[in-house]
Amino acid sequence: MTTQFAPAPVEFAPQTDGRFWPGFSVGVCAATVVAGVIATGSLLSDRLPATSVFEVNGTLTVIGGAADSAVPGFECAGDRGFDDVAPGASVSVSDRDGAVLSTGLLTRSVREGNFCTFFFAVPDVPHGASGYAVQITHRGSVSFDETDAETGVHLTLGR
Repeated sequence: MTTQFAPAPVEFAPQTDGRFWPGFSVGVCAATVVAGVIATGSLLSDRLPATSVFEVNGTLTVIGGAADSAVPGFECAGDRGFDDVAPGASVSVSDRDGAVLSTGLLTRSVREGNFCTFFFAVPDVPHGASGYAVQITHRGSVSFDETDAETGVHLTLGR
């Protein structure tokens, strides 16, 4: 027969040496500093000027030069001299001096008889330019004021 002895019970006594309060105080101070940094950052971000931008959306309707497209989202593409007006073609928005402000793409198209209407979006165009000019591919640009550019631009190409 073997005799086994159980280990002596361990008693946990509360700390009486005063180490709780210094640690608690450090935690409270750290939380206060973090809250102050967050509050200061929030106040400063409200005072900093935000760069105000908008998106120029619009359409380009090609008249008399439309062909079927095999690209998903594009029912048609330019044809007969309008071949450059195709899925993914570039669209740029410039200011009055010709500096490019932002670029975008033709995003989709729909066929309407012999017409092909393309939709485009140019994001992050800054407010406050002296004027806005929209250009699709290498074709000439058409100028608009800010209100028209924000409302939507509708262009026609062809006969």
